[in-house]
Amino acid sequence: MATQLQKVNRRKRISYLSSIISIAMVLVMLGLFGLIYIQSNQLNKIIKENILMSVYLNDDINQAEIDKNLQSIKNIIDVKEVKFISKDAAAMDLSKEMGQDIVEFAGYNPLPSSFELSIKAESAHSSKIQELKNNLMLLPKVSEVKYSESISENVGRNLGSLSYILIGLAVIFIIIALVLINSNIRLNLYAKRFSIKSMQLVGATHWFIIKPFVFRSFFNGLYGGLLATGLLIFILYILPNYFPQIQNLYHTESFTLLFVILIVTGVLVSMISSWFSTNKYLKTKIEDLY
Repeated sequence: MATQLQKVNRRKRISYLSSIISIAMVLVMLGLFGLIYIQSNQLNKIIKENILMSVYLNDDINQAEIDKNLQSIKNIIDVKEVKFISKDAAAMDLSKEMGQDIVEFAGYNPLPSSFELSIKAESAHSSKIQELKNNLMLLPKVSEVKYSESISENVGRNLGSLSYILIGLAVIFIIIALVLINSNIRLNLYAKRFSIKSMQLVGATHWFIIKPFVFRSFFNGLYGGLLATGLLIFILYILPNYFPQIQNLYHTESFTLLFVILIVTGVLVSMISSWFSTNKYLKTKIEDLY
């Protein structure tokens, strides 16, 4: 009798472990896509914020006007960073690029002073950039405002297309994950359908029968979510060893939110699937269970 009980308990543990691992693997698949989506958004943000705009100044501008313009640009909400580049600094940078002293070659310094600014990612689209350009042209002693318009438009168009593709894939992955977890729960409960029906026949209430299965599913989903989270954290930990630059795309807050969503998804889908599956067998006639 004791041996038989041990076998039953061992089968239960194997069943629970199988369910937890299945849930974890599905959540890892969903989580991997989530990580790709988060890092794509980070890459999107970095690319947009590296679109630079140059504000060229007249040669007769004085230091007080430079300081005033600098403060005005800093107060523009669309601007992320701005720095002033003097005539001498601009000439030095160009001389380094050319490998020849530009002032000595030309006989004078032909380069103007300028402000170089980067734009916030959320403002890096054509209409906002054009509006910003128009506002910068209104500043005193500004002769010209330049930025790579074609690059900006191409980046915006390509990143926009990528975002739509990733959102579409995200929906598909979520549906697949929900279906797989639900199928796994239903399959496990299918093996217990006669036990469920037997309890009903001896007078147990619906809630009395459903409660242990839902309670068990809660822990299966929780452990599956925690296992999936642990595997994903391990992947994030080892990735920089092979791709050092990928760490620049890490975003702790987004990763934390993703892990919470995965755990909650595992718990909720497991419990809901367990509830409906158990309820289904309670409503099924005995002859239909075979």
